[in-house]
Amino acid sequence: MKEDVHFDAAPLLGAVPSTLLIPLVARARGSSIYPWLDPCDTQAQQMLQNMEEQALALLQDHPSVLNVLWRTQLIKKIGTAFFAHYPQAHGINLGAGLSDYFQWFNNGHNRWLDVDLEDVVTLRHALLRCHSEAAHDGSLDLTQPGWWQRLPLNDIDKHQPLLLVCEGVLMYLTPTQVKAVMREIGENAPEGSELVCDFMTPLGIGHADLVPSVAGTGAEFLWGARNALDVAHLHPRLELLSQHTLAEAYGWVSCWTEMCMTPWTGGPMYGVAHLQLSEP
Repeated sequence: MKEDVHFDAAPLLGAVPSTLLIPLVARARGSSIYPWLDPCDTQAQQMLQNMEEQALALLQDHPSVLNVLWRTQLIKKIGTAFFAHYPQAHGINLGAGLSDYFQWFNNGHNRWLDVDLEDVVTLRHALLRCHSEAAHDGSLDLTQPGWWQRLPLNDIDKHQPLLLVCEGVLMYLTPTQVKAVMREIGENAPEGSELVCDFMTPLGIGHADLVPSVAGTGAEFLWGARNALDVAHLHPRLELLSQHTLAEAYGWVSCWTEMCMTPWTGGPMYGVAHLQLSEP
């Protein structure tokens, strides 16, 4: 990591890309609030050394911090199990922001690709310490048709399953764009690949102003799903392996309350879908 690089010297980011600060701060400083969910994210901690003022402001949004830490713990668990089964597989973080999951998944045999918009990738290069030759970055816009074909995947086995992570991205896309992203994945990902993505209830659409850490960015929630099965139905090849709800992080009372509200909400207020790509 470059010691003399400060965040305010980084490229100016748009509304949605600027939300990348939320998970960064949560993973780096959130353990002060929720120590049992500490992801031990050394990369985030180092990047945040020159951003204490921004960190203190975002840490005030306790629900979002808990959201990120719970989600991170879950993705780490799913990814660890995946690479235990496919130790030489590749992983791709679609809309990576400043996240670095490969610091936990690197087993010496697998490889990792983080992709995001060009300005975000430029920021990653400035702030993120490179710790493995098996991890690479790529500039990519998931809203552009044919983006899968632009992934630098020429040197991998086309039949080897992939681990795909897409967190904190889909809710900022329109329903049409979300369907297009899932179509790209469904038409191209090898059989047995796994996708981990988060979703929010449709009740949250248009209400980003109610989330303090998001409200100041100018970003808006444009898409939601009632439950993980709705996400799986976005493409015929998507098979639901499991659904996880943020209510789990709050204990059994929250889980029970959420279950009682399901007839009206259709599912969790916020959740994570763990999906697998089946045969065409």
